Amino acid sequence: MRKIAGIMVLALLGGCASTPEYRMIPTGDHGVGVRFSAGNAAMVSNGPAGSVMLLPVRYNASRKLYFVVAAFNASGDPINFGAEDVQIRLDNGQAIRMQDFNYLRQEAKHAAQQEMAAAWVSAGIEAFVGYREARGNPQRQQVAIHRASQSFARSSMTIEQRLMRTIAERGRLALQTTTIDPGAFSGGFIFADQLAIPEGMIRQIAVEVNFGGAAHLFTIALAPSGTEASVPTGIPAVPAQTMQALQRIPESWRWTDGPPRHRYENIEVVE
Repeated sequence: MRKIAGIMVLALLGGCASTPEYRMIPTGDHGVGVRFSAGNAAMVSNGPAGSVMLLPVRYNASRKLYFVVAAFNASGDPINFGAEDVQIRLDNGQAIRMQDFNYLRQEAKHAAQQEMAAAWVSAGIEAFVGYREARGNPQRQQVAIHRASQSFARSSMTIEQRLMRTIAERGRLALQTTTIDPGAFSGGFIFADQLAIPEGMIRQIAVEVNFGGAAHLFTIALAPSGTEASVPTGIPAVPAQTMQALQRIPESWRWTDGPPRHRYENIEVVE
């Protein structure tokens, strides 16, 4: 009974929705080079202060639009770099809301509050059912209330521990403001509001990354998996030597030997 009640409450609070899958197809616009490995793409843009690499998700069916960005400082001065240096726009010019670490942290806390409310209601239902089944027996009534209280305490502890792990994981993944010294690098995940791309339609997003005062522009086509769309031909290829210099951060480590092992919502960053 307790389990059924918990499922019902969670369903009422959270609901259930699925996101159609789409592909993220790189283009060679704005002089961006792309290196492919078995269909996986790494986009590289060079500028006066260094290089910026963007790893799009090959297939995305999660609740968020996300990809990896890394910057490599080839200048003689330190450069501050973070999610505030990244902007995303649709092909119609509409800005897509970014979800920085603070947003992800608040989102996780809100989800935990919903879970806590569901656990509280579930425990209340359990206590009520047990109280009625006691049929006026004070001792059994106290036992029912005590069991419900213990159940809520265990649930709340589990929710709090999961919240701490989630925040720590988001902090490890999300791109956060970092000072990049000359010859050094930094990178992380960029998260944004998800887009609904209907079958038969192909949209494009423009990702602008400001690094050291220079704008690096990346154009990515978004095509539903059931819609025919090919990788453009004639895209400038990035040499292996360049990629070897860029494959030093966890998000891109040994990228040419296979997809990164980091996961978000059980979906590999590059499938």
